[in-house]
Amino acid sequence: DPARLTAFQAELLRKEYSVGTAENYLRAVRAFARWSGGAVERGLVLTWKAQLTAQYAPATVNAMLAGINRFFAFMGWPECKVKALRLQRRSFREAEREEYRTLVRTARTLGRERLALVMETICATGIRVGEVPYITVEALRRGKAVVALKGKVRTILLPEKLCKKLLKYAKRQKITSGEVFLTGGGKRLSRVQIWAEMKRLCRAASVAADKVFP
Repeated sequence: DPARLTAFQAELLRKEYSVGTAENYLRAVRAFARWSGGAVERGLVLTWKAQLTAQYAPATVNAMLAGINRFFAFMGWPECKVKALRLQRRSFREAEREEYRTLVRTARTLGRERLALVMETICATGIRVGEVPYITVEALRRGKAVVALKGKVRTILLPEKLCKKLLKYAKRQKITSGEVFLTGGGKRLSRVQIWAEMKRLCRAASVAADKVFP
């Protein structure tokens, strides 16, 4: 029902959700409605959740579930809400976190803004180094990147703060569409080049190179 979605969107904005978050929530609700044919009951939601889990990364599934759960709460249907997936806790000791910060700071001190942003993007999204070319101006504006590799397709949600930072960088580089991370000659930044630049940065930042992998 378009009227319900419009009211839902207005409610999200009234509660100061960002425009991007509101759009993602609406997208999730529309996706569920298309899949279910407009029917709403908890068994269907659980089946949809299972199908999403088989197709997308856990963080993406949880983002979509957050959207429909918020809609169910808005509609007064708490019985339809489902639990988010439990994400595996990652061991990331504070010492390692500080070394990551050191690498990013050193890159910027050396004027290597592109490398600093590549590292921040990999860390913020969990993408693989070979997926960096999927970070495009269009993806940043949508708030998500659709990665198609080896016959598989997955959607990666891009944090709003990262999108703003990368769009500003693209504007400074006069990149209006397509890939954000390019060489000085306008070519694709390769996996090998990213690895090489990170290893050189390790030496400059006095961080053990054998501990650092894109």
